[in-house]
Amino acid sequence: MSEKTITVAIRSCSIDGTRNYREYVVPLDGKTNVLNALEYVHEHLDPTVSYQSSCRRGVCGACLMTINGKKRLACETIVADGMKIDPLSEGT
Repeated sequence: MSEKTITVAIRSCSIDGTRNYREYVVPLDGKTNVLNALEYVHEHLDPTVSYQSSCRRGVCGACLMTINGKKRLACETIVADGMKIDPLSEGT
């Protein structure tokens, strides 16, 4: 049985200041939230991807970011194929 995957685009900033999306393929288990996807990318694909989180329950607001152009909590947002993830200051 093959593992289901999706592709997410995460905004990154290079040393010269240019900002571009980088795409990553992450496994999907049907209930993966954006925070889980970011953790997977950081741990398995690109350790330069950084994010903030704390409570993981939608209480503290530490994982607030721009997801598909809207301010959302990464811990409460189910990840979807083609999703664009930006820092809070980007795209708002």
